[in-house]
Amino acid sequence: MGEENAAPMDVVERLTTRRRGLFRKVVTGDTVGLGERDTVVRWLRELHEERNQTVIIHRPWGSICVVAEGRAPTDIMMSDGDRMWYAARPESSLPQKHPQLTPDQVEHVMLDALTSDAWPRWPEWREL
Repeated sequence: MGEENAAPMDVVERLTTRRRGLFRKVVTGDTVGLGERDTVVRWLRELHEERNQTVIIHRPWGSICVVAEGRAPTDIMMSDGDRMWYAARPESSLPQKHPQLTPDQVEHVMLDALTSDAWPRWPEWREL
């Protein structure tokens, strides 16, 4: 993969999907820098308003995202480009099909990713 196809670093993206007719979807995007914490907090809180949105934070250590598909987001996915993990709910049993993180937990992990030089702190990351 060439540099022109590489994901941007140190930015936050919000992708919004809207249906246009029966089979057509339109995706629009917004991008802000890591210093736009208030905007990112607003985006994360809007995810709980039954919107079809994804918030992705791109950092040198990888990318982390939370997806809301018309309902409150419940899980966070992280990738370093080669492997993928999800944030497991504390004290959950294996395997965990639906992490079901609370809105506060989602916000905590995602905001930690804004400032962290390494993976965000979370009790348990499980590889997919």
